[in-house]
Amino acid sequence: MTLFFPLRIINGVLHRMRAVVFPAAFVCATGALVAQRGVTFTALEGENEPVQSSSVSLGGGRLATIAVVGSNPQEAALESGRALKFVGHDPVTRLTVLAGPEDDSEPASLGSALGLLPGAAVYLPGQKRASRVVRWENTFQGKVLPVALIRIHHPLQDAPLPGTPLINAEGEVVALCHEAAPGSGNGTYALPVEAVERIEFDLKNFGRVSPCWIGVTVNAVNPVLAVEMVRPDSPGAVAGLKRGDILLSVGRRRVSDYAEARNAFYYLMAGRTTNLTLLRGTRRLDLKVVPEVHPLYRMEQDRGRGNQGS
Repeated sequence: MTLFFPLRIINGVLHRMRAVVFPAAFVCATGALVAQRGVTFTALEGENEPVQSSSVSLGGGRLATIAVVGSNPQEAALESGRALKFVGHDPVTRLTVLAGPEDDSEPASLGSALGLLPGAAVYLPGQKRASRVVRWENTFQGKVLPVALIRIHHPLQDAPLPGTPLINAEGEVVALCHEAAPGSGNGTYALPVEAVERIEFDLKNFGRVSPCWIGVTVNAVNPVLAVEMVRPDSPGAVAGLKRGDILLSVGRRRVSDYAEARNAFYYLMAGRTTNLTLLRGTRRLDLKVVPEVHPLYRMEQDRGRGNQGS
């Protein structure tokens, strides 16, 4: 398996959710102010109705939201009808950044989803009753996801809109609701907030979402997460990775199988040094790797710059 992922995630049924108009901010059970706004996406050709989402304020008029399957991420407006400017979109997670008029609202405080364990309490804006983490989902309908999602059960009768923030007891946004989860309970799949940080990093540094790589392959069916190949002159080779090394952690994420590695490598950021922990025989080693934009995307970027200059 080359650590470069296809640009799609869950191709399940799009659960239409009724439109909800949100005020500019909510106060969660902890008293923290979380600014968010309702967003309406134009449906893609063949779809009938506009698609409703919520969003999280990133400050300066920028909003992070989810453009679910069936919506056009490049055509969106506030509930007032005012058009939003498209900034960037990650086709893997459907996470979308839009820009509207600058306002005085504070950007949401972003926490971390890494510590969320089954049973942990998270809160929807304005709700005193806790939603609960059920589990992390690395697969869907038997297929490994490129990004792990968090299954959340809610006390409400109606499922929250995509893009609705989930907040911890400290008032930090730790995840964004993604889409309704089928099965028992009133649940949603939620996207870890680290995905917001990852897409913002790319947009600010490269102007677009840019998948990156380190140039190693692992076998998806091998019960041991061992490196099968390291491409010459790749970031992995420069860092000192070798065939047979067993990966233990990538950055802050422990990895023990293919699904966990696939999730961890999604969060790599091009040019940002990442720690790798591995076993080589019986020796535990700590290496530092500097990921790069995947060569396929780097060629696209170079062609784009060439076209702009011609």
